[in-house]
Amino acid sequence: FRAYCYFNLVRAFGEVPLVTIKVVEASDANVPKTTAEKIYEQIDKDLTEAEKCLPLRWDSDYTGRLTWGAARSLHARTYMMRNDWENMYTASTDVVNSGIYNLNTPVDKVFTVEGENCGESIFELQCESTDAMKEDGSIGSQFCQVQGVRGAGNWDLGWGWHMATTLMGKAYEPGDPRKNATLLYFRHSDDEPITEENTNTPYGESPVSTAMGAYFNKKAYTDPALRRKYTRMGFWVNIRLIRYPDVLLMAAESANEKGLMGEASGYLEQVRAHARGTLTNVLPKVESLDQSVLREAIRHERRVELGLEPDRFYDLVRWGIAQEVLQAAGKNYQPKNALLPLPQTEIDKSNGVLVQNPDY
Repeated sequence: FRAYCYFNLVRAFGEVPLVTIKVVEASDANVPKTTAEKIYEQIDKDLTEAEKCLPLRWDSDYTGRLTWGAARSLHARTYMMRNDWENMYTASTDVVNSGIYNLNTPVDKVFTVEGENCGESIFELQCESTDAMKEDGSIGSQFCQVQGVRGAGNWDLGWGWHMATTLMGKAYEPGDPRKNATLLYFRHSDDEPITEENTNTPYGESPVSTAMGAYFNKKAYTDPALRRKYTRMGFWVNIRLIRYPDVLLMAAESANEKGLMGEASGYLEQVRAHARGTLTNVLPKVESLDQSVLREAIRHERRVELGLEPDRFYDLVRWGIAQEVLQAAGKNYQPKNALLPLPQTEIDKSNGVLVQNPDY
């Protein structure tokens, strides 16, 4: 957990205080920032220890408890953020070769209640609700509340943050089933069946239009029946933190950068074949073994497979194309924005110990 938390901190803020002692007084944690290199050293140490200690599986009484696969996959992700292809390849292929995980769940089921803890679940935060749950209930996860449809009546499901743009909608290849599994389209009521006519109009062009984006996040959409039973905010929905397709794409990317293009192609095809399902006329195999062609194909696949999950920005940063891509999308991205500014309240509380990130 310490490695997980520090990884989120270091990729968001860069240098942060590294505290590995028991904190008794607040002043114990008021220490200067540590270099990102040193923070990653601690992450590596913690995850290496976790990989030694955690089991491959737990029995059903302990669904959701952390496993070796969760630690090893997280380790691969930390190497990915550092573009450490060798260690990223070893960690990700360790997980692939373990044979523990699979792609047996259709893409339109993965982010439903039915898809919780499915074969591709590696690191999944367990959430729960009760029949007595009220609108102001404080238990559970806000994952769906924050990203739920910002609307009225039946469509007042949340705050409407983290929306997809029209560019995201255009990124999907024709017929890719992941588009309808990721981007939430307009229907007139919960009970109206999905048809071609009412799923081809995104929210941004519908009566529930918004200036924030073109599509809401269908990966945060809640089952209407459970919504009526518990709460409209979906506090019971598990949060998928690391999925097997992500690990396959990490293996593909690192293999490609190591010059193992044939192997990279195989990992990429597994992800595309899973998305393709029983359809034979969509998502053709990427036949080229040219490294640059595969690099772009793998980057595209990460965009659409992991769409509206929380890692796209960090991919753009580590690829060195964040400014190019985000400015082309109309965002005022500057090089300093690769890192967030430290909260000014934390700097003030430190009495000068913490220093703001550059250019903020």
